[in-house]
Amino acid sequence: MYCGNNKTALSSQRQITNALLALLEEMPYGEISVSAICKRADVSRQTFYSLFQSKDNVITFSLRNDCCYSACQPQRCGDYSFREICGGFGRYIIQHAGVLEVLAHHDLMPLLRSVLREDFSLYLAHSGSFASSLQPYVVDFLAAGITSIAETYVRTGKNADPETLESIIYLLMRGQYCDD
Repeated sequence: MYCGNNKTALSSQRQITNALLALLEEMPYGEISVSAICKRADVSRQTFYSLFQSKDNVITFSLRNDCCYSACQPQRCGDYSFREICGGFGRYIIQHAGVLEVLAHHDLMPLLRSVLREDFSLYLAHSGSFASSLQPYVVDFLAAGITSIAETYVRTGKNADPETLESIIYLLMRGQYCDD
């Protein structure tokens, strides 16, 4: 995936992303070809493949660039409290409910989980909050949890406000849903 700062390439990446998301509104993911994406985006196949490896890579790019903490510098990730991160993901889920709904409809939520796994890996690596032997388990647990919460949010009609969703995420991730 292209990660430079060439304005033309960045613009083409956005055009391709928007084209794929628009096509997902119209047809199943498996029926969308790279040619159809290129035609909708008004770019060549060569441009597509110079910027992305696959359709999945386009979705991952979209999630990575629109996700709240993905773009944070690793050294700054530790500046956020766990509650702030939960709030950030709650706001992300609400603000991007339309895209998440499309992803859920096309069974593409594992791509969100993958992006979140990378985000939490960065956060935990720089926060020093967990023993290194626990880190892979914590990362997978958090990524799977946030992905499941996002999927449940869109499946149940998107009826939580940001504060409620933040509280839900925070309580679930802290294991505070049981009456011990």
